[in-house]
Amino acid sequence: MIRVVTLASYDEKQLEKFCRVLYTAFGVGCEHTGPLALPPDLKDPLDAEQALARAPLVRSYADDKVLYLTPRKLKDRELPSGTAPTTGFALYGQDKALLSTYGVKDLEAGQKLVARHAMQLLGHLWELHHCLDPRCAMYPPWTPSYPVGDAAFCTFCRDKSEQKIRLAKS
Repeated sequence: MIRVVTLASYDEKQLEKFCRVLYTAFGVGCEHTGPLALPPDLKDPLDAEQALARAPLVRSYADDKVLYLTPRKLKDRELPSGTAPTTGFALYGQDKALLSTYGVKDLEAGQKLVARHAMQLLGHLWELHHCLDPRCAMYPPWTPSYPVGDAAFCTFCRDKSEQKIRLAKS
Protein backbone atom coordinates (compact mmCIF):
# COMPACT_ATOMS: atom_id res chain seq x y z
CA MET A 1 0.00 0.00 0.00
CA ILE A 2 1.16 3.48 -0.85
CA ARG A 3 0.07 6.00 1.75
CA VAL A 4 0.06 9.63 0.57
CA VAL A 5 0.35 12.12 3.42
CA THR A 6 -0.16 15.81 2.66
CA LEU A 7 1.79 18.38 4.64
CA ALA A 8 -0.52 21.20 3.51
CA SER A 9 -3.94 21.64 1.99
CA TYR A 10 -4.50 19.98 -1.42
CA ASP A 11 -7.70 19.50 -3.38
CA GLU A 12 -9.18 16.10 -2.46
CA LYS A 13 -10.36 15.30 -6.02
CA GLN A 14 -6.89 16.00 -7.40
CA LEU A 15 -5.37 13.77 -4.71
CA GLU A 16 -7.76 10.96 -5.69
CA LYS A 17 -6.63 11.26 -9.30
CA PHE A 18 -2.98 11.34 -8.19
CA CYS A 19 -3.52 8.16 -6.15
CA ARG A 20 -5.13 6.46 -9.18
CA VAL A 21 -2.04 7.25 -11.26
CA LEU A 22 0.20 5.67 -8.62
CA TYR A 23 -2.11 2.67 -8.31
CA THR A 24 -1.94 2.17 -12.08
CA ALA A 25 1.85 2.51 -12.09
CA PHE A 26 2.58 0.08 -9.26
CA GLY A 27 -0.48 -2.18 -9.09
CA VAL A 28 -0.76 -1.75 -5.32
CA GLY A 29 -3.31 0.19 -3.34
CA CYS A 30 -2.80 3.90 -2.90
CA GLU A 31 -4.73 6.15 -0.55
CA HIS A 32 -4.59 9.64 0.85
CA THR A 33 -3.98 9.06 4.55
CA GLY A 34 -4.74 12.65 5.43
CA PRO A 35 -3.12 15.99 6.16
CA LEU A 36 -0.46 16.33 8.86
CA ALA A 37 1.96 19.12 9.78
CA LEU A 38 5.73 19.34 9.83
CA PRO A 39 7.33 20.71 12.99
CA PRO A 40 7.04 24.53 12.86
CA ASP A 41 10.75 25.10 13.47
CA LEU A 42 11.72 23.75 10.01
CA LYS A 43 12.69 26.79 7.93
CA ASP A 44 12.40 27.37 4.17
CA PRO A 45 13.85 26.07 2.01
CA LEU A 46 13.34 22.70 3.67
CA ASP A 47 16.26 20.36 4.09
CA ALA A 48 14.59 17.29 2.53
CA GLU A 49 16.48 14.72 4.57
CA GLN A 50 15.84 16.54 7.84
CA ALA A 51 12.18 17.16 7.00
CA LEU A 52 11.65 13.49 6.20
CA ALA A 53 13.35 12.44 9.43
CA ARG A 54 11.10 14.77 11.43
CA ALA A 55 7.87 14.20 9.48
CA PRO A 56 4.97 12.99 11.59
CA LEU A 57 4.63 9.22 11.77
CA VAL A 58 1.76 7.50 10.00
CA ARG A 59 0.15 4.21 10.88
CA SER A 60 1.46 1.78 8.30
CA TYR A 61 2.35 -1.87 7.87
CA ALA A 62 5.75 -3.42 7.15
CA ASP A 63 5.41 -3.39 3.35
CA ASP A 64 3.68 0.02 3.08
CA LYS A 65 5.40 3.00 1.46
CA VAL A 66 4.69 6.51 2.76
CA LEU A 67 4.90 9.47 0.38
CA TYR A 68 4.76 12.92 1.98
CA LEU A 69 3.63 15.80 -0.27
CA THR A 70 4.59 19.38 0.54
CA PRO A 71 4.18 22.63 -1.40
CA ARG A 72 7.30 24.04 0.27
CA LYS A 73 10.58 24.52 -1.60
CA LEU A 74 13.35 22.04 -0.86
CA LYS A 75 16.95 23.11 -0.33
CA ASP A 76 19.29 22.43 -3.26
CA ARG A 77 21.59 19.43 -2.79
CA GLU A 78 25.34 19.88 -2.67
CA LEU A 79 27.06 17.53 -5.09
CA PRO A 80 30.74 17.19 -6.02
CA SER A 81 29.89 18.82 -9.36
CA GLY A 82 27.93 21.71 -7.79
CA THR A 83 24.41 22.23 -6.51
CA ALA A 84 21.35 20.47 -7.89
CA PRO A 85 17.69 21.47 -7.48
CA THR A 86 15.81 19.04 -5.29
CA THR A 87 12.21 18.02 -5.92
CA GLY A 88 12.18 15.13 -3.52
CA PHE A 89 14.09 12.73 -1.32
CA ALA A 90 13.64 8.99 -0.76
CA LEU A 91 15.18 6.71 1.82
CA TYR A 92 16.49 4.19 -0.73
CA GLY A 93 15.18 0.70 -0.02
CA GLN A 94 13.21 1.85 3.00
CA ASP A 95 9.66 3.12 3.49
CA LYS A 96 9.47 6.95 3.33
CA ALA A 97 9.86 9.64 0.69
CA LEU A 98 9.19 13.39 0.52
CA LEU A 99 8.03 15.12 -2.65
CA SER A 100 7.77 18.87 -3.14
CA THR A 101 5.11 20.33 -5.42
CA TYR A 102 6.78 23.74 -5.18
CA GLY A 103 6.34 25.65 -8.43
CA VAL A 104 3.27 23.62 -9.42
CA LYS A 105 0.42 26.09 -9.10
CA ASP A 106 -2.31 23.49 -9.52
CA LEU A 107 -1.93 19.75 -8.89
CA GLU A 108 -4.34 19.10 -11.77
CA ALA A 109 -2.24 21.05 -14.29
CA GLY A 110 1.05 19.62 -13.00
CA GLN A 111 -0.31 16.10 -12.50
CA LYS A 112 1.97 14.43 -15.04
CA LEU A 113 5.20 15.92 -13.68
CA VAL A 114 4.29 15.44 -10.01
CA ALA A 115 3.24 11.83 -10.68
CA ARG A 116 6.47 11.21 -12.60
CA HIS A 117 8.54 12.50 -9.66
CA ALA A 118 6.43 10.46 -7.21
CA MET A 119 6.94 7.32 -9.28
CA GLN A 120 10.68 7.86 -9.22
CA LEU A 121 10.79 8.37 -5.45
CA LEU A 122 8.60 5.32 -4.86
CA GLY A 123 10.77 3.38 -7.30
CA HIS A 124 13.80 4.24 -5.15
CA LEU A 125 11.91 2.94 -2.10
CA TRP A 126 11.56 -0.36 -3.98
CA GLU A 127 15.31 -0.21 -4.76
CA LEU A 128 15.09 0.82 -8.41
CA HIS A 129 18.00 2.80 -9.84
CA HIS A 130 17.99 5.53 -12.48
CA CYS A 131 17.21 4.32 -16.00
CA LEU A 132 18.82 5.20 -19.33
CA ASP A 133 15.47 5.37 -21.15
CA PRO A 134 14.37 9.05 -21.29
CA ARG A 135 10.71 7.98 -21.51
CA CYS A 136 10.92 6.19 -18.15
CA ALA A 137 9.99 7.82 -14.82
CA MET A 138 13.26 6.45 -13.41
CA TYR A 139 15.26 8.61 -15.84
CA PRO A 140 17.41 11.15 -13.90
CA PRO A 141 15.17 14.11 -12.94
CA TRP A 142 17.90 16.73 -13.35
CA THR A 143 17.99 16.24 -17.13
CA PRO A 144 16.33 18.90 -19.31
CA SER A 145 13.97 16.40 -20.97
CA TYR A 146 12.61 14.93 -17.70
CA PRO A 147 9.65 17.35 -17.27
CA VAL A 148 8.19 16.53 -20.70
CA GLY A 149 8.11 12.74 -20.11
CA ASP A 150 5.07 10.72 -19.14
CA ALA A 151 4.34 9.23 -15.75
CA ALA A 152 5.23 5.70 -16.87
CA PHE A 153 7.94 3.09 -16.50
CA CYS A 154 9.86 1.47 -19.30
CA THR A 155 9.37 -2.30 -19.64
CA PHE A 156 12.56 -3.08 -17.71
CA CYS A 157 11.71 -0.82 -14.74
CA ARG A 158 8.10 -2.03 -14.70
CA ASP A 159 9.28 -5.65 -14.49
CA LYS A 160 11.81 -4.78 -11.77
CA SER A 161 9.21 -2.89 -9.71
CA GLU A 162 6.71 -5.74 -10.01
CA GLN A 163 9.38 -8.20 -8.92
CA LYS A 164 10.34 -6.05 -5.90
CA ILE A 165 6.69 -5.59 -4.91
CA ARG A 166 6.04 -9.35 -5.14
CA LEU A 167 9.11 -10.02 -2.97
CA ALA A 168 7.94 -7.45 -0.39
CA LYS A 169 4.55 -9.14 -0.13
CA SER A 170 6.00 -12.62 0.48
